[in-house]
Amino acid sequence: MRKLALIFAALVLALIALGSPMATYAAGASCWADSYQLAQGENTGVYCTGFSPLTYVNVYVVEPDGTAAYYADVKSNASGEVTFAWGNGVKNVYSLLLGKYTIVVQQLGLADQVMYSDQVEIENVGDGDHVAGAYLSASQEVYDITADSVTLHGWGFMPGEVVTLWIQKPALCSSYTSHYVDGNNGATFENIPNLEIEGTYQVDDIKADSAGAFTTVRNFGSGACLGTWRYAARGNTSGWGAYTDIALTGPAVSTNAWITTNKDMVGAFNDTIQFWAAGFGANETLNCWTTSPDGRAIAFGLPSSFDEIKMGPDGSGIFSLTTGSYIISPDDLFYFGDSVTPVLSEGSLGVWKMTCRGLASNTTAIAEYTVYGYETAP
Repeated sequence: MRKLALIFAALVLALIALGSPMATYAAGASCWADSYQLAQGENTGVYCTGFSPLTYVNVYVVEPDGTAAYYADVKSNASGEVTFAWGNGVKNVYSLLLGKYTIVVQQLGLADQVMYSDQVEIENVGDGDHVAGAYLSASQEVYDITADSVTLHGWGFMPGEVVTLWIQKPALCSSYTSHYVDGNNGATFENIPNLEIEGTYQVDDIKADSAGAFTTVRNFGSGACLGTWRYAARGNTSGWGAYTDIALTGPAVSTNAWITTNKDMVGAFNDTIQFWAAGFGANETLNCWTTSPDGRAIAFGLPSSFDEIKMGPDGSGIFSLTTGSYIISPDDLFYFGDSVTPVLSEGSLGVWKMTCRGLASNTTAIAEYTVYGYETAP
């Protein structure tokens, strides 16, 4: 099974400053890599020139869907050169998401102004389907994430051999921020980074029966991204394998209340959008969640807790969302004078949804808003 600590150790992640929601770039630096395509377990060196001598520069990574995450602080040498490594996971354990990663290297000046910067694009390749000689089928091709489980049946393997089951996420199912709401004022209480960096990873070892077959039941969970997931099975002795694709879908949600926003777009980090809700029951508590462009549902405000969202006597109320993490309110017991420690942007760039449902009335409302930022351009 995968271990988060192993992932962190393999990537050697370190905290950096992400900067403003819309990243800006300055000339004067130049970066390149040994390789611009990496399969699982492969690594490359990244090299830059044009920075100030003996100065720490910030490195952050933009995932294929536009999510920006910290990577490292790297010190330049006496010639203003920077060298560091980048890798695509660990062979036979996990790989990162498929697609292009943009590695941004920047030297910051006063007020975090970008003085020198450049970027390198590296593509992670390999569909996890390089298996043949056996068979794998699913009980259904379309899976309702709220209700269904899926049964996988594999056959054509060697009798009694151990078969390793892998899963590959949709290409844009990436890292994201989760939120706690301050129940006193509807504002941010604490924002938590969720680093979902794996794209393909092992999920189980299953022993084939005397006929070289196996059956297993799998569930994805309500927080999984919507889209096409791939299961692949490979015999550890024979090397024979197969794969099958499953499309995750979610239920349609009808509305009979209202949520409006104070603006249509919000920056991906440390920017705030406000929501006005109406049409719910008097003093009613709401169950709210955001839905990212990749279809992941993320709880926003937990009923019967310090961060529940509650309407007023007229069934209306106001609450807000501040993007990105790590962000903490002075109301939090862990607040020690630093309210913003940049770690991760909000998540996928594009159109998000805020959905709220009254616990007593079952009245539901949805508002759409666009998360923008971290566009990369020289």
